Amino acid sequence: MSRLAAIISAIVICLVVCLGWLASHNHDNATEFKRQRDNATAQLSL
Repeated sequence: MSRLAAIISAIVICLVVCLGWLASHNHDNATEFKRQRDNATAQLSL
């Protein structure tokens, strides 16, 4: 039973790490898109 618990724990830890990386990656993309959008809007306003 201990071996099964270790395998399940490892899978859960991997899932948490992957979801954290995915959230960080998407956040970076969203902030970059917002910066580009704001720059384009500022150029149109001029």
